[in-house]
Formats: sequence, structure tokens, C-alpha cells
Amino acid sequence: MNRAMTRALRVQWVPLLVATVVAGVVLAFTTQHFSGSYNIFEILQTAAVDAIIGLSQMVVLAVGDMSLAVGGIGGFVTIVVGNLYQVHHWPVAFAIIGGLVAGSACGLFNGLIVAKTGLSAFIVTLATGTGFTGIAYGITSAFPYPDVSSFLINLSKGVGFFPYLALVALVVSFLIGAALHWLPFGRLLLAMGGNREAATLSGLSRQRSTIIAHTLSGCLAGVAGIMYIGVLGTATPATGTDWLVVSFAVPIIGGTALVGGEASAFGCLVAAVVLATINDALIVLNISTYAVEMAEGLLIFAAVLAGRLGQVVQRSDEGHREGLEVARSLEQGPDVGQSLGGATVK
Repeated sequence: MNRAMTRALRVQWVPLLVATVVAGVVLAFTTQHFSGSYNIFEILQTAAVDAIIGLSQMVVLAVGDMSLAVGGIGGFVTIVVGNLYQVHHWPVAFAIIGGLVAGSACGLFNGLIVAKTGLSAFIVTLATGTGFTGIAYGITSAFPYPDVSSFLINLSKGVGFFPYLALVALVVSFLIGAALHWLPFGRLLLAMGGNREAATLSGLSRQRSTIIAHTLSGCLAGVAGIMYIGVLGTATPATGTDWLVVSFAVPIIGGTALVGGEASAFGCLVAAVVLATINDALIVLNISTYAVEMAEGLLIFAAVLAGRLGQVVQRSDEGHREGLEVARSLEQGPDVGQSLGGATVK
């Protein structure tokens, strides 16, 4: 099998994107509302927020960890921003900065516990995420902050079918993608996720990578929470309670490896659009909401299976090429030596 086919199998969101585009074209001609500008606006707006939620999980998956606190942090940041703006009358810019600092601090707290104690990130973030949600409900007594800045409300609008939040998602995705592949701390995260033992032997700090990943995750969860304030028109502690599936579905479908070492910010964008389109299509077709959840589960399974298939095919292809090289070297005669994988054939 050629290399182009191998790469196609490795990028698991490609067939999903193609299928979504085809289905979208069909629905545009068979339904009245799917191709309307308002519906496209809703799809892109949902995808924009989901992409940031997925990025928040992606940076932790990149080092081979996971975070179940993404939703809890997002809800907590929402309440921090709402409280600072409505109760303490901070300017909206300072309230947003305060929320992002709070989100980063929550992520830092998670990272420090995981890094310093060696406890499983699954257990730690499950506990802290629940705690952050409880704090948010405790601060507000389960009541939302209805006074929302006009800046955040206007940010949830757009031009025609294109929402401003989609531009936010594009900028954030570009920055995260550039950081992971070009900046030292980004390469540290991918290196640690790809092979922790080798990275540690090379002098890289496992604790530092864990702390950075969780801190960045908390900041991104805060960004998503702030975006939700504008979309909902209120700062509610219920924000983030339904983010768990989306936080894993977006990066996994987008090509991020569960074991770490591989992450795609662009893939998160594509996966978010795919998920938002599928969910909207099921609603337009008046299909039960249970089917939407089932579709998300099937997509996650399909993405994981596609990624695994791509790895198997890649290994098979590499083994086949190595075998051909050995055969050619032997055909050239006993006097010809060639080093292959640390061995010398003579």
C-alpha cells in the first residue's frame, strides 16, 4: 500500500469530513432550513465553542494524560467573570482577564497534584472538576448572573452566516497549533507524550510537561466558558456540565492520539464542524436527541478504530519496505555491506 493511502488512513477525520459534506449537500436540496444562513451561523457558532473545548482536552492528551475537569473549570470561570462584572463592577476586559487567570490557576492546581503526587490524572481531575462545579454553584446559590456585558453579547453575533466566535476559534487554534509544533514547550509536550521514557532519558522534565499541559488546558477551558456567556446571554454555573463527551470527541476525531505524542489543532476545528453539522442535521430531520448522543459515541469509536488501523497499516508498510531493502542488499552480493536498523549485512 502506498504512502498516500497510509497518510489518508492516519488522518481519520478525512472520511468523516467527506461524508459530512456529501450529507450536507443532500440535506441542502431536500430540506428547507438546513442551508439557510441562520442555520449555518448556528452550526459554525456551536463548532467554534466545541473546538475550544476540544483544544482544552487535546493539550492534555498530547502528554498522555486526560482531564475530566474541563467542564468544571469552564463553569467556574463563567461564574468568576459574571461575579467580577456584575457584583464587583469590574470593566469587562479586566473581568475576562480575571476569568482566564482563574482558569489557568485551576489547571495549574491539577497539574501540580498530578505531577508532584504521581496520582492518576483521571482520578485527580474527576475530583477537582466536581469541586470546581460545586464552588460555582455555591458562589451563586445555583442562580445565574443575568447582567452580561454588551461586548460579550456582540461577540456572539456575526456577519451574515459567519459568527465572530468562529474567528476566535480560528485564531486560538492557530496559536495552539503553532505553539505545539514550533515553540520549545509545545515540542516538549509532544515529545513527552510520544515516549515518556525516552524523553526523560533525554533530560526532559515529565513534571514540567504535565504542569504546562494542565495549565494551558485550564486557560482554554476558561476561553470556552467566556464564549458561552455571550452565546447564552447569562453567566450560569450549569456551564460545562455537558462538555465531557465533546471534550474527548473533538480531539479524538480530529486525530489526537489517546496515548499522546500526536495532536492536531486543525483537526479539532474540522472535527468540531463535523460534529456540529451532524447534530444539526439530526435535529433538522426531527430525529430523537438520543440518536445525537449515539452518533457522537459511534463517531468516537470510528475515529479510534481508524487511528488504530492507520498505525497497523503504517507498521506493515514500513516492515515491507525494510524487507525489500534487505532483499536488495543481499542480491548485490556478499561484498556489499549496508547498515539496516543497527545491523550490517555483508
